[in-house]
Amino acid sequence: FATRRYFSLNQVEHFDEDFLMDTAFYNRTGFTGAWTFSEINFYPKSTWLQRVHPFVFAKYARDRVQGGDEDFIHSGLRFNVTRQGFINFSHGRGHETWLGTKYRTGSDFNFFGNMQTLRWLNLSGNFREGPAIFYSETDPFQGRSRSFNVETTIQPNQHLSQNIEFNRVRFWNPDTGAEVYDVNILNSKTTYQFDKHFLVRVLAQYDSSRDTVLTDFLASYEFVPGTVVHAGYGSLYEKGFGSVEPVPGVGSPVDPRDKYLMVNRGLFLKASYLRRF
Repeated sequence: FATRRYFSLNQVEHFDEDFLMDTAFYNRTGFTGAWTFSEINFYPKSTWLQRVHPFVFAKYARDRVQGGDEDFIHSGLRFNVTRQGFINFSHGRGHETWLGTKYRTGSDFNFFGNMQTLRWLNLSGNFREGPAIFYSETDPFQGRSRSFNVETTIQPNQHLSQNIEFNRVRFWNPDTGAEVYDVNILNSKTTYQFDKHFLVRVLAQYDSSRDTVLTDFLASYEFVPGTVVHAGYGSLYEKGFGSVEPVPGVGSPVDPRDKYLMVNRGLFLKASYLRRF
């Protein structure tokens, strides 16, 4: 249901225990639930503030695999501003069952924002902290999680586009204060469009949890829509290989485990032809 003032979206879903959908990102099965999202829109008379809309999201489900119920309610306030921007403040609280035990989930505080700050610069970011579950088959527990993300896209002209994204997730046990993990991931995407037919793209990713650097290079030439040739090269670098073997008469050797070594690489070619008749 949608009007200029009100918006509401509702859904009921059911998944059997034996349901399979390996090609999709959705990997939960064996549960039945319903959720609703509603908001009210206000339009202030302002030169920069375009819309204010408080919202609420609520969900209730029965998880037959984990043997329990789950519930979640998330409410907040979003401000839409000029330059295609918005700022979102919200709070969420709920419960989820894991191995027959119900745990708390949600976010004490959640922030999300995005804005085309300048003609050539887009900025976005989010932050959340709240209760979370350590999903272990043998020793699960109630934990806490904190995550934030910062992303920028720089496009100085019609040919060059540079996107950089940094993500950090920290999880710890609030009872002991012990940190379970702290992961940093840095993504970079550089695209240069020479003309409407030819482009070159470079991707790079750093993952602190695995000490890996992934690179991917792609050149693409599109003759006409649907007829295109791709050529790409990818490589994976990992840290922590090798062992230290001292050399007589030489000072402390460089630990090879402090270097990144290439452990995998690949080259691919792809061509497609579209014939209309």
